[in-house]
Amino acid sequence: MAVARMLKVTAFAHSSVAEDVVERLHAAGVLEVTADANELPAPLDARDEARLRELDESIANAQFVAKLLGRYRTSDAPFAAFISEKIHLSEAEFAALEPDAGFRALYADCVDMSDSLASMGRHRDRLVKLIEDLTPWQDLRLQIERLRGTEHVVLMTGTVPAAESASIRQRLRDAAAEITVAELGPVGVREAWVVLAHISVADEARSILNLTRFAEVTFPELTDYPAEELERARAEIVRIDTEHERLIVRVTELAVAEYPHAVALAEAFESARGAIAVREHLGATERTVLVTGWVPVRSREKLEHALAPLDALVDVALEEPTDADSPPVLLENSKLLKPFETLTDLYGRPVYGELDPTILLAPFFTVFFAICIGDVGYGLMLMIGFYLIKTKLDVAPGVKRFSDLMIIGGAASVIAGIMFGSYFAIDFKVVTHVLPFLEPLQLIDPLAELQTFLLFTVALGVIQVFFGVLVAAYDAARKGDFSGAVNDQISTVVLAVMIAIAVIVPGASSWGIVLGLGISMLMKGHAIEAALTAEDLPARERALGGAWLALTVAWMLALAFRGPAVIGWTLLGATVLGLALSKGVRKTFVGILGGAYAVYGMSAFIGDILSYTRLAALGLSGTLVGMVFNLLAGLVWSGSAGLFAKGGLSIVFGLLVIVMAALVFVVGHVFNVVINLLGAFVHPARLQFVEFFSKFYEGGGRPYKPFGHQTSAVVLHASSVQGEGGTTS
Repeated sequence: MAVARMLKVTAFAHSSVAEDVVERLHAAGVLEVTADANELPAPLDARDEARLRELDESIANAQFVAKLLGRYRTSDAPFAAFISEKIHLSEAEFAALEPDAGFRALYADCVDMSDSLASMGRHRDRLVKLIEDLTPWQDLRLQIERLRGTEHVVLMTGTVPAAESASIRQRLRDAAAEITVAELGPVGVREAWVVLAHISVADEARSILNLTRFAEVTFPELTDYPAEELERARAEIVRIDTEHERLIVRVTELAVAEYPHAVALAEAFESARGAIAVREHLGATERTVLVTGWVPVRSREKLEHALAPLDALVDVALEEPTDADSPPVLLENSKLLKPFETLTDLYGRPVYGELDPTILLAPFFTVFFAICIGDVGYGLMLMIGFYLIKTKLDVAPGVKRFSDLMIIGGAASVIAGIMFGSYFAIDFKVVTHVLPFLEPLQLIDPLAELQTFLLFTVALGVIQVFFGVLVAAYDAARKGDFSGAVNDQISTVVLAVMIAIAVIVPGASSWGIVLGLGISMLMKGHAIEAALTAEDLPARERALGGAWLALTVAWMLALAFRGPAVIGWTLLGATVLGLALSKGVRKTFVGILGGAYAVYGMSAFIGDILSYTRLAALGLSGTLVGMVFNLLAGLVWSGSAGLFAKGGLSIVFGLLVIVMAALVFVVGHVFNVVINLLGAFVHPARLQFVEFFSKFYEGGGRPYKPFGHQTSAVVLHASSVQGEGGTTS
């Protein structure tokens, strides 16, 4: 239950078997290939580069077909709108996928249909715009080609704002009697006009129109009467729509038959490309090829077995990583802890050699989630709902892992609900009246004992925060930093314990706080090390530093237990002289100042611990909202009694009222669970990431990504296809 041990792999293969080595590594899928650090040339020749170009083209073609067909495919799987469709294949079937003549014909057909659909769409849009523009002119009994005017008359066609039409018309009349206007009809908030002007006053008419918001409209490609052109345009749209419908039927049929195959082909081509592109990370000499990478210890035998047939021509060296290496990270946890890796991955995997926090956060997250939900009914709903998602829907492994996490959280919520006496937020007295054996199982009523409930969440915060400090101490000691473990981490616990003693034990407030602060400052500032073990100081200076430190400890004891004040004055004088004359005293003094600053920084622990009260707020909010829905359902239900008492047809209405009350109850509580689920996941996760991880965990590790088949929509199986609701291609 930790970060998996990795081995550094260095393999030398004779160039004659290089291709076979790559294929075997690809099939084994256990080696993460890393770039050659020796900067040797990559073993890529012209044939490989040509194959890469060919695969790039095949990938693009397959993705084009899959994208086109995907737009017209409707999956019959449950919740297909929210869950991407999976295609189940055996590894042998996946490896055998190739762009055959059938696929090439399908690609050509899809290109033709896509071009036709796009062309028809553009043509139809132009026709629709033409009809929109031409409609105001449909009553004009003049051929469009003649709208350009005659030898003596100039025609100008366009639109003017309807609100300004009268003033524009008057200005044209005032300008010349040889100008006339034909009004054809409205175009939205504008009017369509034909302005006729004698050639002698045409320039004057244009000048007047240019000074207005006159918008010229022309139809250079049309010649016939507007009504006839409109009829032809409408007939063409009907023809386009008919052809479009025929193509849609055709592409829909192809989507049903060929979409899974196209998706599988695209991913198969990408996998094949990766098997060639990986050679860019390899190094080559005239006769050998160098492969470097990482393999988990548990997969060592599989790697060796894959290369065993080439043993005479391949030399494999497996080594432990050094401090200079940066191995990838693979988490190894039990089946019970595996779902909690969702939280670890959400924050970031540990660096290789760092503690895996999964086992540490699992119990805390479970308890916090249970408090936030805190209801037997809601917990059962989560368990049943996510179990159905996991088993009845063809979802990705990550979704299944999250579903397992929610099932565990749901089970914990049932236990918390029993202890809180919460069953769909129904009044506990009503519940125990029907099921009296549940009464002794209630340990606390969060609403009635709010202060106790808040103190309980604060106690949980104290436990997790200081547990994080202890984990940091263990991690430092594990890495050989015993001084850091004791002085930086254990000192925090010492201060917390002393403050607790000062609060709990009568009469211990003064000495408990003074000793706690004093010891913590000495430890966090590494004052003892600065005074006694500094190798850069001569023995005399270390002795002076030690003497001043002893005097400081004596003053702290005197302050704690009301000793003689002369010790304090002596320390003050020794400090003044020591700072002026002794480097050892100065170094020790600076250490204590640093410790005091570190102790001051511990005030953030108060905010961290108080953050845990949000658990109580979330738990109570869910209960209160549930009670509101119960109240609403009860109000609706109460109306049925009077209807039943009236008899006759009123009984039917009474039954309808009962059904409505049940709907209010069910829909309300489902809504409450969905809303609470978000907060119940986010806030406990935040407590892990901010308040807990900040004490010991850094993260930032690189996930282990072995060289092998990388698929998303395609689900591979070792032998035969195991359908889980997906498509078998």
